[in-house]
Order: sequence, then structure tokens, then C-alpha cells
Amino acid sequence: MGDEVRSRLQALRRLMAERGLTHYVVPSADEHLSETPPPWRRRREWLSGFTGSAGDLLVGLEPGETWLFTDSRYHLQAETELAGSGIGLERVGTPGGRTLAEAVQDLTDRHGPRLRLGFDPWCAPDAAARDWEGRVREAGGEAVPTEPNLVDLVWTDRPGPALGPLFACPKEWSGEDLAGRLGRVRELLGKKRNPAYVTVALDETAWLTGLRCFDEVPHTPVFESFLVLGPEGVDLFVRAPQDRVPPELDRLPDFRARPYETFPEALQALSGRVAVDPARVTRGVTRALEAAGAEPVRVSSPVAEAKAVKTKAELRAMERAGVLASRAKARALEWLRREIEAGRIVTEAEFRSRLEALYAKLPGFRGLAFPTIAATGEHGAIVHYSGADHTPLRPGHLFLVDSGVHLDGGTTDATRTVAVGEPSAEQRRVYTRVLRAHIAAARLEFPEGTPGAAIDAVCRAVLWEAGLDYGHGTGHGVGAFLSVHEGPFALAPASRRPASSLPLRAGMVTSIEPGYYRTGFGGVRLENLYRVVETDRTINGRKALAFSPLTWIPFDPRLTVPGTLPSSHREWLDRYHQGCAERLGA
Repeated sequence: MGDEVRSRLQALRRLMAERGLTHYVVPSADEHLSETPPPWRRRREWLSGFTGSAGDLLVGLEPGETWLFTDSRYHLQAETELAGSGIGLERVGTPGGRTLAEAVQDLTDRHGPRLRLGFDPWCAPDAAARDWEGRVREAGGEAVPTEPNLVDLVWTDRPGPALGPLFACPKEWSGEDLAGRLGRVRELLGKKRNPAYVTVALDETAWLTGLRCFDEVPHTPVFESFLVLGPEGVDLFVRAPQDRVPPELDRLPDFRARPYETFPEALQALSGRVAVDPARVTRGVTRALEAAGAEPVRVSSPVAEAKAVKTKAELRAMERAGVLASRAKARALEWLRREIEAGRIVTEAEFRSRLEALYAKLPGFRGLAFPTIAATGEHGAIVHYSGADHTPLRPGHLFLVDSGVHLDGGTTDATRTVAVGEPSAEQRRVYTRVLRAHIAAARLEFPEGTPGAAIDAVCRAVLWEAGLDYGHGTGHGVGAFLSVHEGPFALAPASRRPASSLPLRAGMVTSIEPGYYRTGFGGVRLENLYRVVETDRTINGRKALAFSPLTWIPFDPRLTVPGTLPSSHREWLDRYHQGCAERLGA
């Protein structure tokens, strides 16, 4: 693969030289800033050979000035996939590991006015692109919006877009129709004094319109689309609207389905103040608004804010999905335990197939929420390992399983780590610490308005005490029959993600998933989904919130050292396992 990647990079460099560019940014994101773009939008993956869901590429005319920037979830994976490509790995989040923005700053210091940084404005987040523009301009160089996308010009066998049927979610899944969702978002827009809102984010267009599709973006029921919400109507830009948009929606007086390719033209017709979330629109959108004389007003997304707080119907669907998916996973893990005790060999791929077959039999099953991670031994140290091959589960190893599904109205995400055979003292020590960290966050009661960073610190501090840590966040939002990763909040260190400063609110759904990973040891991750609920307490005059489980899978008793758990943690664990028994029929 290394030679093929080198050839692709050389073809791109020839185009860069023709256009007078010294460097070119190929972000992980696409025109919709998707975490996992559809196959035909995965430009960075095709160009670099790196398949992780997060990682931006900076290509220089000189081979020694080409780097991939990715976080700790993918460091081990990137080392393997970039081998022989000539691409340097920047380990973001580690000492000496630069971010893309820091690398751009270094280039401005080195090249000054000679720097000409190219990027496709329709694939660059507005906030990031404006940061590059400012840094380069200050040094006397030039940030060059480059259209069409240069990777598209050298990707000669690029597949075309998939067009799947759209379907409308039944009202009983959300308890709300289009008018209700529009009303909530318009109320938030009114508070921001902005009459219009533009988004390119697929989860936002799917949630607001109530439409879903399973054939365009793998594992996520969204579809390629843009949306403009005005004071009197909403315009959805989608391919072949006349054939794909359900007629009952298209007949609504405040809804218009328009051809996908007319979105840039529609932006030119906007005027006045137009609200955009700089993390949820591209620089192409804001440049088009500016060229039309409109004023892009950068605000936090009102759609993300509205959909993060689930309705009662959405919470019921999430609770049902959580119980059903927990039953399937608990049965798969029990099957594995029996197979191992009987001396039979089970591989990663065999377990994954067994689990996914159980998922497929669940009532209302619509598909996996992401590729199942089934990682044994060394593979467990690769945070987002996706190989799941014929590697056998050997006695003395840990086995990490991270999986989720879409069921009617709900989406799940859960991770368990179990012992294969008799665990070692070190495995039990580490596992119990991670479990303590999980419980410390899960049993917490906290005042309304508490940001995600505070929950992250409570969880992470338990591991710090033992000299342990993990490179990913502690938790992320989960959509109701939507994206398995959604904002706008995050349980993460404040220094890493701005979303971690946003407060948690009752009705939100979040994961809690501390872990520990080490080459030669493997990995431990323990993840449940929780809904944020109100309690009958107050804390210093503020309403107290807490976490209520949506996941009901027992933790591995063979890996738990009960004597090292505080009494309050043992009580929480006993109650949780009693809840598992009641819901799983054990």
C-alpha cells in the first residue's frame, strides 16, 4: 500500500505545483463535516491509506513536509497503516505531537510570505479554516480556497454517491412532528435574534425533518443533504427530491424539497443576519453568504441544542433499545464464557458474528450503529480496532467488545471487557480501577449547569490516583435513532474540546466510558449509556441531576476485586447488577 499512496501523493503534488500551492489540506471531514463520510467522500482515507475516523492530512510539495494529525485512539493504527507511505505521524494530545493548526503556524514561521496553503472551502470547517487564513495572512502568505477539490481530480476510480430511499419516522418514536421541532428551534433562534439558520450537518437535517435513510452513510441513518431554515419555511436540499422525499412531508406548507446541487445558488439569495454554527458549516458556506452580502452570525447550533434534550417518547425508545441490546450482548458473552470453559477455541470474528446474529433477531432491528469492535490481547490496545479477524481468544488475555445497534426509535452503544480464562493480578487491578472510575461518574449527583469537563475530571481522577489514564473522552452524546456520536456537549477535558464546557441538562443521553490501554497489556474499556435525570435534591440552591442507566450488562466478576471498591461503589454495583437481573431475566 505504501507505494500506491506515494504515487497518489505525487499526482496531487503535480496539481499543487500547477496551481502555485506549497501545501494542501485534506481534512478527514467532507462537505457535511461528517465523522464517518460515505465511501465516495473519503478523500483523506484514499490518499493516505489511513482508515481511522479522525485524522487530517497536510501535504507539502516536499515529501518531508507531509503529515497526518490524529488523536490517541488511532496512534497504533496509524503507525501500521502509514508504514512505507512517507507520511509523518503527528500524535495529537501527546508531548511533542502537534495539531494541524500548530503545524500551519510552524509553516508560517518557516516559509512566511512564500507560503500558499490550499484547501477546499466546502470541506473545511468554518472555524478551522478561518484560523488557518488568519495565521497565514499574518505571516504575509496566502490561504487559497481551491475549487474543485484537488483530490477528486486525481482519484480516477472514485465511486459515485449512493441514493437510498428516505422514510419518515413514525410520530410515536419522538412524540413530535415537524411543526413541533421547527417551533423549538425557532424559539432558540429567536433568543439569538437571528431569523435564518443554515446547516450542512446530516444529523441535524435528519432530526429536524424526521427523515432517515440507511443506504448512504454506513451505520448512520442519515442522507446527504443541506438545510436552510427561514422565518417562514424550511428548505431541504437533497438528490432527486421528487422521487425520494415522502409526499406527505413535501405537501406541508412550510417545507420545500429542492435539488441538492442548487444549495450554493440558494445561499446567494439569502440576506440579512444568517445564523451558522462555525463547527457545523463549512467555510464554503460562510464565504458564499459573505459574497451575497449576508451577515453570517456565528452561534451554537439551535438544532443540536434542541435534539440533545430527548422527548419523553425518544427516551422510552432509547430505554427499550438499551434493554433489548443488553440482552443480546449479555447472551453473547455468556455463550463465550461457556465455550471457553469447555475448551473450545473462539476467534474475534466468530464472536462478532455470534453477537451480530443475536442483534439481528431483535424486534425493530434496523442495523449496527458502528462496526463492532471485538479485540483480544494486543488488539485491545488499539482503541478503535476494527480488524476482528481469525485471531483466537487465548487464556490469560483480555477481550474487549464495543458495539451498538439502531432499533426502532433508539440507538445503543456499550463496551465490556472480559477475562479469557483466569485473569492475572495486574488485569484485575487495572480492570477494577477502570470500574471504580466508571462508578465514580455514574453514581454522581451534581448541580444543574455542571459542564461535561467536571464529570470527566471526577471519572479520570480515580485512574490518576493509580498512575493510569486514557487518551479519549469520558463520554459523548447519543442520538435517538440517529448518530451514535452527537453533541453539543461532551464529557472530556476542557483543554481538548470546547463542547466539554457546555452544561448537562435533564433529558440528555451520554456515554460514560473510562478505559486504559497499553501495548503488551491490551485494553480495558467499560461503557454504559445513561440518561440525565432530575433528582429531588438541591445543591446550594440548584437542582441536582444524576445519571440513570440505559445499558444493563453485568460487569465481569472474575476481573473485579471487591475489597478495593469503596462501600458506596459496592452498593452501586449491587444495585446495578440487581437491575441487570430484573431486565435480562436472570
